[in-house]
Amino acid sequence: MKKRLIGLKTLVNKNVFVPTGTSDLLIEASNKIIEGNKSILDLGCGNGIVGISLSKIKRIKKKVYFSDISDSACKNTEQNCKKFKVKCEVKKGKIFNPWKNYKFDYIISDVAAIADEAAKISPWYRNCTNNAGIDGTKNVINFLNEAEFYLNKKGSILFPIISLSKEKKIISVLKKKFKNINLIKSKIWPLPKSMCKNIKLLNKLKNKKIIHFENKYGILTFKTNIYHAQKKS
Repeated sequence: MKKRLIGLKTLVNKNVFVPTGTSDLLIEASNKIIEGNKSILDLGCGNGIVGISLSKIKRIKKKVYFSDISDSACKNTEQNCKKFKVKCEVKKGKIFNPWKNYKFDYIISDVAAIADEAAKISPWYRNCTNNAGIDGTKNVINFLNEAEFYLNKKGSILFPIISLSKEKKIISVLKKKFKNINLIKSKIWPLPKSMCKNIKLLNKLKNKKIIHFENKYGILTFKTNIYHAQKKS
């Protein structure tokens, strides 16, 4: 069990990504944007915490959509939807492969990841793989390149970018694909101890401009930014 935002104690099964502070930040930011009568896809759903939390906060009566590349994550999401009485449709597949004939008002993606070398020394990927590429942008850019085709007119996306990936590269793609781009929430976090112990590797990645972190009064920190952007046409 893991207690998250609004007091939900969701089940987190073996081999499923454990929700982090970024998940909570995404929920908080999305809550200010989404309307309760609209269709929502929770992409890269993990244990379903983002879609389920928003369903309860917004008192959504209609079906919420979820997908993940992991069979374990999909089963975990179904468990949690049943537990919290959330109407759902859960599909397994990579990015948008399961949703070929669907369109949504909001796509909320928690597929943000970090540079592969940084992931190896982090505590976040013990239950699952990172697989986001050398600069940590692969998953997010794949999402941005396809998302517009799965949005209704005036539809929008919400997603995080973590500074332990190459943020400028992601923003460049975002600007090409979407309009009305806004940074709606941001938070600074201390780097986990397991990462601080590998400062040489972190400095190497920072010097190559693959990741960014700061030293604030002797504490190494990274940042999560939550973005909201609208479909161009």
